Amino acid sequence: MDYLKVLLLSATPVFEIRGGFPLGIILGMSRWEALLVSILGNIAIIIPLLIILSKLEKFILKTKGFNNLYMRMVNKARRKAESFQKYGKYALLLFVAIPLPTTGAWTACVAAHMFGIPMRDSFMIISLGVVICGLILLSAKLITISGYSIFW
Repeated sequence: MDYLKVLLLSATPVFEIRGGFPLGIILGMSRWEALLVSILGNIAIIIPLLIILSKLEKFILKTKGFNNLYMRMVNKARRKAESFQKYGKYALLLFVAIPLPTTGAWTACVAAHMFGIPMRDSFMIISLGVVICGLILLSAKLITISGYSIFW
């Protein structure tokens, strides 16, 4: 049951792996178990989310009231895509890999969709970013000098 809790928390927006990994530690899992389950939970949502975004966009484009608003937002984002064009897929990888708020797989899926990155490439890049993020979190846990920590 603890595995399911960590898996589900890791698949939710906002918390993702950054919340799932510490929860696994708190629930008594080993560091490696918590890391693996939280990575799997965070990666499991990528493909469904990319598919949902694609379907949602088709629906929005057919809806008169939202069509103009959505296209303005997309065009604005694409105009600011210079850094993405300059650094390419590495920018998306780094975006996911750095464990900061709002830089997880959910936001990366939206960015990948808006920039038109193919689904297969998006999945690979975002998944690798999630794994790197997990390893950074694990490293932070292992580097902790004292046995006391607020988060785990």
